[in-house]
Amino acid sequence: MLLVIMSLAVFACKGLVQALPFPAPNFNNCNNYQGCCPAPYKGTISEKLYVFDRKLPMRTRPAAHLLDDAYIAKYQRAYRLLRALPDSDPRSWKNQAKLHCAYCNAAFNFDVLTSSGRNSTMRFEVHFGWMFLPWHRFFLYFHERILAKLLGDDETFALPFWNWDNQSPDPPLANAIPLAFANPIYDNKVQSSLYDERRNRCTKWPNLIDLQNALECANQTLELQTSLRQWNNRLMYTQLVTAAPISRLFFGESYKLGSAPGRGAGTLEVSPHGDVHLWTGNPNATIPFSDMGILQYAALDPIFYAHHGNIDRLWEVWKSLPGGNRKDLSQADYLNTQFLFYDENAALVKVQISQALNINNFRSGTHYSHEF
Repeated sequence: MLLVIMSLAVFACKGLVQALPFPAPNFNNCNNYQGCCPAPYKGTISEKLYVFDRKLPMRTRPAAHLLDDAYIAKYQRAYRLLRALPDSDPRSWKNQAKLHCAYCNAAFNFDVLTSSGRNSTMRFEVHFGWMFLPWHRFFLYFHERILAKLLGDDETFALPFWNWDNQSPDPPLANAIPLAFANPIYDNKVQSSLYDERRNRCTKWPNLIDLQNALECANQTLELQTSLRQWNNRLMYTQLVTAAPISRLFFGESYKLGSAPGRGAGTLEVSPHGDVHLWTGNPNATIPFSDMGILQYAALDPIFYAHHGNIDRLWEVWKSLPGGNRKDLSQADYLNTQFLFYDENAALVKVQISQALNINNFRSGTHYSHEF
């Protein structure tokens, strides 16, 4: 069954006695009922954790609405190269979307022990709980490294972020869809590699994003846009400041091997994260809310990565705000949970949530541009 991003399904999981960090899943043991299993792996997976390249220079992730023509040209080329990779390549555009689908649509199974001593199977889900932010940080990182590899630009390339929380009325508009993504034709010559034809008509530039009524698309008069900026600012203040003064509220409920998935998303995941997905996905598509509004297809739209670049940035913003207990989680079951990803060389690598907490490991991200 297709899952809309905003759906917060709660699953019953009674009688389980295990409560441990999740080990890395087995890519070759995938429930493929939605056709979203990642590329299989034939080699032996190393027990060692991925080692970040500390020799990489720090790179700045720029705001997408401020990209100059040269950067847009490089960005367009990166996605043309990515889309050109064959489906047999685990780094390909479709395989990366499948990886997101698999981790987010319960494609991986784990055996757990019940109180009666019997084995039971539970499915794995990185949304709606404390795995949401670290998993997507890793996903962005490897996607960024793959694009840099294809470009031959390890030194300077970094993913732009969609700065939709910036409500400034001054052009270029941050809280409209960035122009790099808006047009189906790039530079009046070729099909844009950043465009997705299944986006909502609401995203037509210069419509402003609506973080509180993502399913509506009213005629945006000047008066309405002024109100939208006010509403959006209020929502951001609520979700990052007043509603999330402590870690549990911001990150969401715990999720361990043996506990029920989908127990509760953190404030940022629920909104604005979910609202941006729904606002961008098309409610009138053959499959409603494709691509961005459906977990199965969301990562097929290149703007997915710019959207999550901003989510990743807001994680760091939240920790910098005064008041409350704004710290990363420290529970061992959280820190020791592991994931698998394909890196820029198509090698399968193992990572652990504890590695995601120091953003300097990623050599980009903490140095987001801050022009408004």
